[in-house]
Amino acid sequence: MTRISSNKAAALIALASMASVSAGQIALPRCVIAGGGGVCEGGRLTLTATIGQPVTGAADGGRFDLDAGFWVGAAGSCNRADLARPFGTLDIADVVQFLQFFGAMNPAADLAAPAGTFDIADVVAFLQTFGLGCP
Repeated sequence: MTRISSNKAAALIALASMASVSAGQIALPRCVIAGGGGVCEGGRLTLTATIGQPVTGAADGGRFDLDAGFWVGAAGSCNRADLARPFGTLDIADVVQFLQFFGAMNPAADLAAPAGTFDIADVVAFLQTFGLGCP
């Protein structure tokens, strides 16, 4: 197994990001690199990530819901509609964050089947979840 230091891994990620940005779009393909994670903020972008997490997101079918990943329920979120600070409270900031995620086709806004499709079903699922409120 080849090991890459965290500095080299960060440099590779930065180079890949710059190549994507110089092409006019930001592309973040799904991949797995072991170790690390956290929150990075700069300008108008915020990245909350955990490296080494191959399968994430929400899936549902029939009577069952599955939320997978290291960040499920992180930071005191009360449900899947609690997308923005302050966590543990549903407010207009969560609605705005959902709309931004939905417009950017961010997986956090993909709340309804079929997975990978951003449509009215996701909006309805968000509104229903938001309507449940926080416990």
